[in-house]
Amino acid sequence: MKHRVVSIPGILLILAVADVYAGPVVLETATLRLEINKSGTVHSLKTKPEGRELLARPDTEPAAVVYCGGEWAYETGWTYAHAVPPLYQGGRAFPAASADLVDDRLTIGFGDSGASVTYKVVKRADYLMLEVADVRGGPVHHLDLLRLPLRRLPNHGAWLNIVCDDRFGVCLCVGNARTDAQTESHAGHLTLKTMAEADSGLIGARAVLIGCAKPRTRFLDVMEGVERDLDLPPGARLRRSPMQRYSYLWADYITPENAGRYIAWAKRSGMRMVLFSYTAFSKGAGHFVWNESYPNGMGDLKKVADMIRAAGLHVGLHIHYCKARKGDPYTTPVPDHRLHKERRFTLAAPLDAVSGAVAVKENPAGCTLDKGRRILHVGDELIAYTQYTTQPPYQFTGCERGHLKTTATAHRNGTEAGLLDVDTWDIFIRYDQNTDIQDETARRLADIVSQTGPYEMVYFDGAEDVHAPYWYHIANAQYRVWRLLHPPPPVTETPRYPNFAWHLITRGNAYDRIAPPDGMKDFCDLMACPSAAARVHDFSRIEFGWLGNFGDSKRGCAGPDVFEYIASRAAAWDCPISIQIRARELESNPRGEDCADVLRTWEEARLGNRLTEAHRRLLRNVKPSQEHYVTCYHAFPIWENYAKDGTLTPVQREILAQRREHHLFINEKGRHELVEIKEVPLAVGSPFKAFRFQRVSQPGDTYVLIWARRGTAELRLPVAATRVTVLRPFGKSLPVKEEAGQVVITIGNRHYFQFRDTTPEDVTKLFSAAKS
Repeated sequence: MKHRVVSIPGILLILAVADVYAGPVVLETATLRLEINKSGTVHSLKTKPEGRELLARPDTEPAAVVYCGGEWAYETGWTYAHAVPPLYQGGRAFPAASADLVDDRLTIGFGDSGASVTYKVVKRADYLMLEVADVRGGPVHHLDLLRLPLRRLPNHGAWLNIVCDDRFGVCLCVGNARTDAQTESHAGHLTLKTMAEADSGLIGARAVLIGCAKPRTRFLDVMEGVERDLDLPPGARLRRSPMQRYSYLWADYITPENAGRYIAWAKRSGMRMVLFSYTAFSKGAGHFVWNESYPNGMGDLKKVADMIRAAGLHVGLHIHYCKARKGDPYTTPVPDHRLHKERRFTLAAPLDAVSGAVAVKENPAGCTLDKGRRILHVGDELIAYTQYTTQPPYQFTGCERGHLKTTATAHRNGTEAGLLDVDTWDIFIRYDQNTDIQDETARRLADIVSQTGPYEMVYFDGAEDVHAPYWYHIANAQYRVWRLLHPPPPVTETPRYPNFAWHLITRGNAYDRIAPPDGMKDFCDLMACPSAAARVHDFSRIEFGWLGNFGDSKRGCAGPDVFEYIASRAAAWDCPISIQIRARELESNPRGEDCADVLRTWEEARLGNRLTEAHRRLLRNVKPSQEHYVTCYHAFPIWENYAKDGTLTPVQREILAQRREHHLFINEKGRHELVEIKEVPLAVGSPFKAFRFQRVSQPGDTYVLIWARRGTAELRLPVAATRVTVLRPFGKSLPVKEEAGQVVITIGNRHYFQFRDTTPEDVTKLFSAAKS
């Protein structure tokens, strides 16, 4: 008997490799042939009919693995534990040691574990499905249903779990919400795998192996067939909707009284959609009790939504759906017992109604000490603690009784005291996903949608705010809401999306408004651009948003060049943008009209297909080797470290160094024209901002795009009026005043200067000598 050592991250496996060539199990479709050795290792994965081998390590990797006797340990030092792969502790991983196929039943044994898994095999022209029909022995805590070590191909979609080139693609994905799919990255190859856990149910877990020739043009067709066959949400079909390309205005705190102002701005800026949050009309997530701005409740909300539709715009809704706001009826005056508990303790003594110390039998070590998150749920009372002891007698101390307006009362010895799962945004408390509170909330949201819809977009925010197993509850909580929305929204977004979510979440996430106005271009380069490039391989887009800093504030406000830069980078991958504005900000940006013009110009060009693939390549500032997905959660520390001391990875530095800026305008022939621009250095404190460019049609001339940062200002240029033409808009000349050999003009909104037979360098010198 020979053995081979194989490494899976965090696990060392020893495989028996006897009988490797004793006639493998063969599973094939019209496009793929998968061979699994009798010893349980993967022997081959070839395309059909070409016979191209895609497997990277024949006869070395187990086709499946079971984990027994332990548990997953999540990193506790990271706020978002779900974003870091866990380690399996206290148990063992057992690789496949045997494989046998009888009719449509594949049975894999796992050696010394005593466990075996039987799959029902479903074969279709373009895919195989392995569904867990029986699990024996064990007990099995976690199962890798199928593992495939594949050669690295040029394109890898981590969300969809696909590798492909122009000739062929292999996708190992899931067939329902109780299954997950991920990729392990190794030197020289990628291992695609599908997984299930006892907590989410092993029986019925489904792995789907798709083989697709010419994936760029055919993959969505194939996936659409898979989704129909397996009764999955129609992610492939919805990705073809033109609405996936629509940008939107987030109308923060829209009301029946101010809705008209938001609508006018959305139309002015070329936006096709207006989105609002539940926070506009309700007091908080959970029961979504109507707030004071909506005294007529559902009637007022329907009025707002109908106003948007009547203007020819689409409507979007932002929701929190897996947690309740503090103060919601789920939390007070009687807290709901379906709120999730991170830990459970037992009272070690009777507790009266006034005591400031809670004695428990178990050691509280490790419980949160974060402000706003230190809450115990005892009976029908919430108790906020300040500290606790980690030596006997164990106590929570400095307690506030009757927290959140619950009723302080006495509790018997032996009563359970649960540590509430308070969100990292501590105004929320998370749901126990193993109860029906999620479905109850889903029905409440569905009622709002049915009575005031249809909604063309829903943003499922706070997706990460669930408990382990994270991959399961993130996707399943989304699905429990999505399946009740009628009609289903064609566009959906969320900050976190496991493999199953690809079928119901049609676009990638936005990013929170972290960067100040002067950092928005860098933030776009570091977060959105590499993510947009990566999501292309998942046949998906991201959204370049949520853009803030529109209104004038202490941080200043973003000017037209900022919004143009971000709109141009989004256009590079044909992605939408979004901008989040409060009503008071609509008129407070000193260059608001210019910003709206910028957004409209780019949106009309992008949706009108005025940008060619050559244009998009010109706009891309991320090389294939630099593509990577940046989660919402990693964006925070990346930006904090960069803003603090400039900390960046070599790849991030390369991306910033590759920056080029572009300007899109309507030329004198009424056509969209794209040019590269460079900022013109101006004197410190100058009231202006300016960029220069040249045009193919006028190679000897140099143009300058200039505006006043605030209000208006007079510009004096040391040049004769005969050498310069002032334009606003482009193609329409303005009279030019000359005094003592200087051109004098008052500038507010954007103007164009055309300098005939003048080099860019000479124009830069002119502006360095300008007076204002």
